[in-house]
Amino acid sequence: MSASLPVQLAAGTYVGTKVKERIFGAVITSETSFAPHMASDWHFHVNPHFSHILEGGSKEARKGGTDRQYAGTGLYYHPGVAHQNADYLPGTRIFNIELTGDFFRTFELACPPPSLMLGDKAQLNTNGLVRIMKEHYLNDTASAIAMDQLCIDLIAPRQQDFHCFPEWTEKIRDIMHDHWDTPLSLPFLATELGLHPVTISRYFSRYFGCSAGEYLRKIKVERAISLIKKEQTSLTAIAYECGFTDQAHFIRTFRRITGMLPNQYRKI
Repeated sequence: MSASLPVQLAAGTYVGTKVKERIFGAVITSETSFAPHMASDWHFHVNPHFSHILEGGSKEARKGGTDRQYAGTGLYYHPGVAHQNADYLPGTRIFNIELTGDFFRTFELACPPPSLMLGDKAQLNTNGLVRIMKEHYLNDTASAIAMDQLCIDLIAPRQQDFHCFPEWTEKIRDIMHDHWDTPLSLPFLATELGLHPVTISRYFSRYFGCSAGEYLRKIKVERAISLIKKEQTSLTAIAYECGFTDQAHFIRTFRRITGMLPNQYRKI
């Protein structure tokens, strides 16, 4: 990190040029664009926020190293944690979701932890980011209440990790993310976890809010999101690469989980 102190960015302020901002009560959403090859100062934000790269990307330096971020990637930024972005690709556009203090007070929720920003195994709900993005662009009379619910759904599952859930819930999440492209079965998961298959079947939905099959489909859609932004890749190829039986099944599943069609997402 540079010798100078990192810059504090106020609420609704980001690196780059703000193209469009909307305020839904305690939630601020916006789109920002960036000049090619620009670099930011080391900086941090006063509120927690999530970003979804629509086009381009940059090199991002955080505690522990530097990574190249590309279109389709979802990111979390914990307040007060410094980072720097550089070498923006031409045409870079980013969608931002910022949650103010009033949001957490109103819904009695805790801010997502720094581990979601810095941890190697943190699983970010990119599907949820895409659903929120849809409401930002739709912006009708129902968008405010939809935005609140979607933002609660985005962060509430994260907080389950830190309460009284059994240890196997975190382990099964990691196993499913590691083996998403292989046929999974309850006996296999039970063997890996040292549990009875009936235990997993009975309690999975309680802890994850959906069946194991639906959770696996969400993981596959997460994989597809970044591929869709590659214009040269057909939807058929993406469907097969992400483990769907055909393009029609992929399109139906993508729409159900994200709220939009793959081609709609590609064009944003």
